[in-house]
Amino acid sequence: MQTKKIYYWASDISSYSGEGILANSFIKYYLKKYKNVNFENVSLKDKYQKKNNFFKNKTRYESLFHKYLHPLIGIYKLWIVFLFRKQTCYINYLPLWNFLIFLLLPPSTILGPITGNIIRMNIFYKFLSFFERISLLIIKIRFKEIYFSHNFYNIKYKLDKTKFKSNFILKDFVLKKKRKKKIFDIIIYFRKNSKLSKNYILDLLKNLETKKYKFKYAVIGDNLETKHAKNFGFLTRNRAIDIISKSKFAVSNPENLYSYFVQDCLSNHVKIFYNKNLKKYEIFKNKSMIPIKFNSSVADARVIFKNLKKTSF
Repeated sequence: MQTKKIYYWASDISSYSGEGILANSFIKYYLKKYKNVNFENVSLKDKYQKKNNFFKNKTRYESLFHKYLHPLIGIYKLWIVFLFRKQTCYINYLPLWNFLIFLLLPPSTILGPITGNIIRMNIFYKFLSFFERISLLIIKIRFKEIYFSHNFYNIKYKLDKTKFKSNFILKDFVLKKKRKKKIFDIIIYFRKNSKLSKNYILDLLKNLETKKYKFKYAVIGDNLETKHAKNFGFLTRNRAIDIISKSKFAVSNPENLYSYFVQDCLSNHVKIFYNKNLKKYEIFKNKSMIPIKFNSSVADARVIFKNLKKTSF
């Protein structure tokens, strides 16, 4: 049987970032599902495509150009491929609110997992929800097989589960053998542009300190300037998992429920403090998921301290 080439564009193919891991997971899934296909990267030499060396020039990938204009270049490249009658695939950046992407992509383009979040506390919430509805109308008309990285939109818009498949991000989740020796009390995945703000974390750690016991913290990602934590920087996923498996608890990003960081924590029997507002989307329903509000470091510290005491004192 002749191998079919699929020409794909992705803004992020790094094995260090969530978006990149999701992109590579989608490619791996598609190759397994359709065995006679092969993927070709149309932006392999593009300096704005986020690869494993992105931390050497992080400002490039945090720019407005990378986030909002670079995807349009991807659409342009896919149109060139499409005009030569080739199969196209757009993997990421793919938030539901960006209806222009779904409108402008070539016909029959394969879509990677659609992302986005529903925790928005600003004046743009209603506008973004309106854009999401426009995107859903376009998707229903133009595309066939739809995957969401999570289940937020399936519940929010009561979508047809046969057409809109949810929680793609959980596809490879497995529970591993529990590690006996735990070195760190809490592990945090910190990014400067994350909703998990630096001030909140620093205040949280400060409120957790007592004269009786000094907790040990691990930080991966961007460095957190505090004497209370050990910074490991950006790691491969396997290296990050090694640090995670040595931890007792983790603080998640308040806008994500099952990020790869959270999954790796759950997989390695690390309990997660997650956003209480996401409770209705939580599917595991076990004692490893502990809700906090993320609106007061003092109140959240009380909940965290109560759980830490059970394992540390």
